[in-house]
Amino acid sequence: MATRGRKSAAELSVVVSGKFGNRPEPPADLNDEQKAIWRATAASEPIDFFGTEALRNMLGDYCRHRASAAAVSEIINTFQPDWLKNAEGAKRYQQLLRMREMETRAAASLATKLRLTNQARYTPQAAATAAKHTARGAMPWEG
Repeated sequence: MATRGRKSAAELSVVVSGKFGNRPEPPADLNDEQKAIWRATAASEPIDFFGTEALRNMLGDYCRHRASAAAVSEIINTFQPDWLKNAEGAKRYQQLLRMREMETRAAASLATKLRLTNQARYTPQAAATAAKHTARGAMPWEG
C-alpha cells in the first residue's frame, strides 16, 4: 500500500548500483582514422546499439569505407585543373571520382543497414509528420 504525502529525503536519495554497459571499442585492425570514425559513430548511438558481433563487423566495414572515401577525396582536392588538359590526367581524375563514388555508396549502404541514417529509422508516414511539424523559415527571435 502506498504512503500518502511527500517523500522524505532518504526515500529520494536512492543509489542505483550496477553496470550500465560500455560502448564497444574499435577492433585492433582499424587504423587511427578508422578508429576515430568508429568512436564518433558509436558515441552518437545508445550504448547497446552495436550489441552483436555482426553489427560490430558491419560498423568496422563502414569505418573502412568512410576513411577510404575521405582519403580519395583528399587526393581529388589536390588535383590541379591543368592536369585535366591531357588525356592521361582526365582519365586519372575520372578513376578517382569513380573510386570515391564506390566508397561513398558502400558506406551509405552500410549506414542504412546499420540504421544510422534517418531514412532507415523513420517510416515514410513518420517522416511526413515530422516534416509537417517543423517550423518553416526563420523564427521570430532569429531576426
